[in-house]
Amino acid sequence: MKKKLFIAALFLNLSVTPAISSLYSTSVVKAAETENPGIQPYTEKTRYKYKVINGRLHKRLWSFEHNKWLEPKWTPVD
Repeated sequence: MKKKLFIAALFLNLSVTPAISSLYSTSVVKAAETENPGIQPYTEKTRYKYKVINGRLHKRLWSFEHNKWLEPKWTPVD
């Protein structure tokens, strides 16, 4: 009797476990997909602009995305 009960319990445990694990894995994937739907990586378009001041070459970083300087002042190029 104990052997039949043990086999029945083992069978029920093995048949329920895959169903639970598949439900868990799909809900985790769906949660990960809906977590950050609006974030899209991109690179900002920037370029150094060059200018000669007092005979020395200087540079400054310009943002084409925001149309403004990203560096506060001109820095000498070494």
